[in-house]
Amino acid sequence: MIEVLDTPTIISPLSYAHFEQMAALEHKYYGADFITPAEEAYRWYCAQTYSTTAAAVNNEVIAFVNLFPILPEAFEKLLCGQLNDSELTAESIVDIHADESPLHMFLSCILVEPAYRHTGLTRKLLQAAIEPYLPVRHRCQLIATDNITPEGIAFSHHFGFAAHGISEHGSQLFVQPFSGFISKVYASK
Repeated sequence: MIEVLDTPTIISPLSYAHFEQMAALEHKYYGADFITPAEEAYRWYCAQTYSTTAAAVNNEVIAFVNLFPILPEAFEKLLCGQLNDSELTAESIVDIHADESPLHMFLSCILVEPAYRHTGLTRKLLQAAIEPYLPVRHRCQLIATDNITPEGIAFSHHFGFAAHGISEHGSQLFVQPFSGFISKVYASK
């Protein structure tokens, strides 16, 4: 028998309860050392609403993306393997409207519940997450991921990221030009 899934929708605005749901989802797949507390993730969102994009079914989050530019010094620490994104604060996220400086992008988390994988939701969520950056894409330099699960590593390979090394906390780092990431996300497959 084939299970018929309810259709998820991108939700906005997000409430603190949504961030609690996101943290609970993360706890299903990896340890607390790699999870930004709901309080801080919500601060990210309150500071820069483009930092988080989520999809829900019946107002229950089933998928989300954290994609945002971070300060150059934080990005350098990330690429050197010295930054665990659970340590990022709202103050580390760059306001894309503040000036015209280059932006260093971080895909901090993408999580899609297994029942909704391979349904097109991942691509839809990524496109929604990228949308706020399209007007400033000329400023977006590199994008990095910091992967701790085999699924995250497979995601990075699938979307064109190149291996960059292993972090101090045992995760695998990947990087690529943001323009290449946009192309992959908007490609047909």
